[in-house]
Amino acid sequence: MESALRRFSHFGMAKTTMAEIAKDLSFSKALLYYYFPDKNSLYAAVWNYLLDELLERGEKIIEEGGELATIVSKLLDARMHFFNEYYNIFADAYSFRMELPMDLQDLIPKIYQKEIQQVVNLLKVGVANGEIALDDEYDTARLFQASMHGLRAGLKKDFKTMFAPPTQDEFNEILTMQKKMATIFINGLRVR
Repeated sequence: MESALRRFSHFGMAKTTMAEIAKDLSFSKALLYYYFPDKNSLYAAVWNYLLDELLERGEKIIEEGGELATIVSKLLDARMHFFNEYYNIFADAYSFRMELPMDLQDLIPKIYQKEIQQVVNLLKVGVANGEIALDDEYDTARLFQASMHGLRAGLKKDFKTMFAPPTQDEFNEILTMQKKMATIFINGLRVR
């Protein structure tokens, strides 16, 4: 994963070959193809690896506890730092906008469910702190996550770059708006 991550991060998926990754690992191409039948499956595995790492970082932030709004802000900052760190990998995904490889198609719902569970864990902290009250943690987490995704898509439309990756400045604007939206969302759940 690390070798493929380095290659994809530096050169992008289109300019990276399986032969180069195999050479970096001192593997034969055949051995690499044994584990990953094609470059798309390796790319999807790298995505999964990265997003699992991002979620692990998020869980550590949630476990530290604190006020809900502060935790959300830290999570969003960590997420934005992470996406900036691996910008080229995530930006590359926009090249698939019309024909997403099956490996990535299969991965997206799994990632979405992991993100929902992380938001459920976050909301449980707010409930345990006595800050918020909920009828249904799972549905509230889905609504929060949909709001975050919708905000990002809406802002990309404003940027007139719907089919291109956001620039670094656009990423920062998205973060700022997500923090504002998260504050409004959490305030709507506050115990009165």
